[in-house]
Amino acid sequence: MRMVTVAQALLAFGVVAAVAANPASAQKGKAAAPMAPAGPAALAGRWEGTYTNDMTQKGGRLVITLTGSDESAMGEVALTPVGAKGSVLAEGVSAPTAKGPGGLPVTLMKTGDDKVSGSVDAAYTDPGCDCTVITSVDATLNGSTLSGSLAARDSKTGNWNFTSFTATKGAAARR
Repeated sequence: MRMVTVAQALLAFGVVAAVAANPASAQKGKAAAPMAPAGPAALAGRWEGTYTNDMTQKGGRLVITLTGSDESAMGEVALTPVGAKGSVLAEGVSAPTAKGPGGLPVTLMKTGDDKVSGSVDAAYTDPGCDCTVITSVDATLNGSTLSGSLAARDSKTGNWNFTSFTATKGAAARR
């Protein structure tokens, strides 16, 4: 019968404990690759998608073009109703002459891990109600998808209407 010394037993226990704490070290010379933390989804970029007025069920194409940071961004939102020749424009603004989506000025900012709030920074005629509206944005940012609602208030009557939207960022966007 073989006798194990206290020193041998402690050495064996230490090796087993080290392997249990870091199983990757048990592989020959291979260290575990550290997991990179997921970075925050950036607001800046081009977002393309669709929108639908919750009351009339009319909708169209939505393009949001933003510059800024991971936390806040400014740019334009172009709302192009189905069958329209161009996007909705701010009150008192003529059709854009340069190529590009044109649209309404918008400011967005993250208000939580995946929450985004902001506003369309100009009054415009909402094709859903044919009335001049002031609009706020409430959305959720999930990776390359931004979805939420545009809450538009009629500037004369105070009545609200809501438009749901979903947009995908970058090359993954579908037309």
